Amino acid sequence: MSNDPKPGEDVFPQPAQLDAEGRAAQKRRNMWLGLALLGFVVLVGLTTAVRLSGSDTRKAEFYYNMKSTSASDEAPALPPGMTPDQAAPPPNLSEQPVVEEDVIIEEKAPEQ
Repeated sequence: MSNDPKPGEDVFPQPAQLDAEGRAAQKRRNMWLGLALLGFVVLVGLTTAVRLSGSDTRKAEFYYNMKSTSASDEAPALPPGMTPDQAAPPPNLSEQPVVEEDVIIEEKAPEQ
């Protein structure tokens, strides 16, 4: 049998055979790359934690807080230029989700 590829087959090159010194250098590069990636993940995690700890989540409750339905809760002042109609939740937003019945649609076969 021949080692020649058949038409349409890909020929993959053989991986380089590293000596002991080359293998040690490769392991050092992999270690530094892994440490750099770990440092990046830690940096992103710390940045996210710092940014989230300084955020004020009470601002988000102003517009669509469905739990606050009592009339005794005083709404905060509207931002400048906003009308009460703009601040109201959309009319199709409700506390209870509307579950529609499953509707089966039969498709007609195309005429030939």
